[in-house]
Amino acid sequence: MKKILLSLLLTVIYAQGTFSGVTYFDYTYDLSKDAINDDGFGLKRVYFTYQETLSENISYKFQTDIDYKSSPINVYLKNAKLEWKSPIIFRSFKLLGKLTFGMQGMNIFNVTEKTWGFRFLQKSAMDKYKFSSSADVGVAYSGKMNNLNYSIMYTNGSGYKETENDEHKKTSIQLVYGEKKLVKNDGFNIGLSFAFEPYDEEQEDEESTIITNNTMLLSLYSGYAKNGLRVGGEFDRYRDDGSNLTKQIIAAYISYQFTEKLQGLFYIDNYESDKYNDGDVNTDMIIGLNYKPEKGLTMTPNIRISTPEEGDSTTMFMLNFEFKF
Repeated sequence: MKKILLSLLLTVIYAQGTFSGVTYFDYTYDLSKDAINDDGFGLKRVYFTYQETLSENISYKFQTDIDYKSSPINVYLKNAKLEWKSPIIFRSFKLLGKLTFGMQGMNIFNVTEKTWGFRFLQKSAMDKYKFSSSADVGVAYSGKMNNLNYSIMYTNGSGYKETENDEHKKTSIQLVYGEKKLVKNDGFNIGLSFAFEPYDEEQEDEESTIITNNTMLLSLYSGYAKNGLRVGGEFDRYRDDGSNLTKQIIAAYISYQFTEKLQGLFYIDNYESDKYNDGDVNTDMIIGLNYKPEKGLTMTPNIRISTPEEGDSTTMFMLNFEFKF
């Protein structure tokens, strides 16, 4: 870890690009009845990012993800990508877009994450329930035709924390009409994400037969932002043919900017998992106030309620912080 941080420091000193960082910190108090270890501080994530534009068409980005929730602390490379603005030309047809190579963010839930807009508070729904890794190694092509944004990725499928372990690859497609970054800009969007990945599985028979199964993901989502109001919703479904696992999410979120520094927010999701017909059903809610007293500092007191279909619900008070430079 020390060698990685030293390398980053040397890069910042001698390079001409932009260096930035962000930290997620929180305090939790469990308000549930009969709670054990009912309060504590946590350091969830630390990201360091370096990016540079080499020319009009070429840029690159490196980002480390320091995971303080693991023991010992793990340092991952979450982004190591090169972007090349390169049009596709076929006869009289010209498609403007960019090629991205290397370790990069996935295109599956990057739009819903920008509609939700509070990553330091909680991951977006599909990321939260592990429908897909948030980054992977591969190649992607993305662009825009009028108001239609498109992206297609071909990646290992193992994510940014694991190495490739089979010959199969993951294909991810995203189509979004409208404004992709509602956390920054007013507008409307409606989109679809689809992902498909085969994998091999050994059958428990005399010949140890290898069969190929598939995982599939489909997500439909939409969002709207205007005059300080931002709302979004999504329906996500994941299917694993090999394990007969089906997972489904319905989520909605809303925020409103009361003043330049104060913002109210509400989030709710319903998650269902049906594995061998004996799965989980759970509903999570968050209500909070997002306060930005100074540049680079955000603090959000919030209440979280988690209600399983069976068993007791839990209620927690959290105070989340985001530090940025």
